[in-house]
Amino acid sequence: MSGRRLEAVELGVDLGGRTLLEDITLIALAGVPVALSGPSGSGKTVLLYALAGLLPSVSGRVLLDGVPLASGDTRDRAKFGIVLQGGGLASGLTSEENVALPLQARGLDREEVASRSRESLAAVGLDDTADRLVEDLSGGQRQRVGVARALAGSPEVLLADEPTAELDPSNRSRVISLLLNPASAMIVFIASNDPEVCGACHCNVHLRDGRIISID
Repeated sequence: MSGRRLEAVELGVDLGGRTLLEDITLIALAGVPVALSGPSGSGKTVLLYALAGLLPSVSGRVLLDGVPLASGDTRDRAKFGIVLQGGGLASGLTSEENVALPLQARGLDREEVASRSRESLAAVGLDDTADRLVEDLSGGQRQRVGVARALAGSPEVLLADEPTAELDPSNRSRVISLLLNPASAMIVFIASNDPEVCGACHCNVHLRDGRIISID
């Protein structure tokens, strides 16, 4: 296991006059996945977005290996892989095109983009959907395309929001194995109330009303 770490220090988010996160301080190490659990509205998704630097009105700091992440720095954001709830895909593009987009944005050459995209789709069991439009896929398939897109870039930090939603037992286990691979050097945060996901993580952070109420 490497010594890489992602830290939130007194992190807070206020939007529209509402406090969505307050005084969140925690550390995640590479190879030690963290589950974020709690009822709807507890702040799980907001915390993932704040860690990724995707929200305005954020107080406190996020540090990667002790270095503050600069707001708007695309070099920092390229280190993150994000699985959005529901996939967050472009419905008018194919599975492969969706996976390829962030790789193309990083300036990788065409052959590497194609290779990584196909390999990542195969890893989630969707190599046969590469040329199908996302709008023609089931909800579970779209979720797996979202996982493939996040992993294709070999991220240093993986932030996943309900990645097992809508998945059948077989594909849920497949996705959990990919995201929580014990040999992985990724820093992993997963927002989920799925008992299988939480049980596979080394640390469980329980949120309520935008605050940490316990850490197991």
